[in-house]
Amino acid sequence: MQLENQKNKMAEKVDKITKHRLTSSKISTVISISLVLYIIGLLGIVLINANQISEKVRENIGFEIMLTSDISEGELSVLQKNLGMLPYVKSMRYISKEEATTETIDLLGHDFREVVGNIIPPSIQLKINSSHTSLDSLQQIEKALYLMPHITDVNYQKNYVSNINENLYKISMALLVISAILLIIAVALISNTIRLSIYSKRFIIRSMLLVGAKRKTIYAPFISTGIIQGIWGAIIAILLLIATLYLAYTSIVFAQIIDFTQPLWYIYLFVFILFTGIFITWISTFFSVRKYIKIKLDKLYF
Repeated sequence: MQLENQKNKMAEKVDKITKHRLTSSKISTVISISLVLYIIGLLGIVLINANQISEKVRENIGFEIMLTSDISEGELSVLQKNLGMLPYVKSMRYISKEEATTETIDLLGHDFREVVGNIIPPSIQLKINSSHTSLDSLQQIEKALYLMPHITDVNYQKNYVSNINENLYKISMALLVISAILLIIAVALISNTIRLSIYSKRFIIRSMLLVGAKRKTIYAPFISTGIIQGIWGAIIAILLLIATLYLAYTSIVFAQIIDFTQPLWYIYLFVFILFTGIFITWISTFFSVRKYIKIKLDKLYF
């Protein structure tokens, strides 16, 4: 009787140790998944705001339209109305002859009118929508503006525009390459984590095969566990990302860089993180279990 009690206590102790190890393994797997997904999410935030920053930079591109000096208020009103109806115009600012003269005097530091007279014409500062800021589009817009009445000259910085478009393209390509590399690394890391978790249960898989369990029966508990781990890992990653965004929102520096006016983009990012966690854990668990279903008995110990 005493021997049986000792055996029962020993069995209970082994059972507790096994459960503790399984729990620790599950927790470490979830933490590993969540950290990898969090890094992916951070890159997603960078990509979202890189697009916003790109649009803001592009929308600073515009034209300086010189007008005839004798343009009347009625003609100016018609011209502004026609310009405002154009699909590529974001905003405009009229600068009168007097205002332009005052700004030029302030810039030069002396009154040039004493030498050359009042030669500065009125003008309109035209800002263009970011979707029309390629060099080809700007050249077409320039030609269209020259055809409008009372416009004598159209100026924009061609080299500046060319450099901006080229640099933004390089940055976009670099971010896409980094995103692809990071996603591959994330898949590899999560796959290795899942593989190690399944490795510790390889003898359970072999035992299930020996008792005649079907493959679907063997796959089901492991895949469901893997998916649940992926969901929990994604939830933790999303909570960390929300906390990061909140800290950025309360920060003076990052609040100016990160765009909070488009919350839908962040919701899309969170959904992507959730589905990425589910998909990677599902596919990794499937192939890991498949490996130990097909593996030879003598290789189970290596």
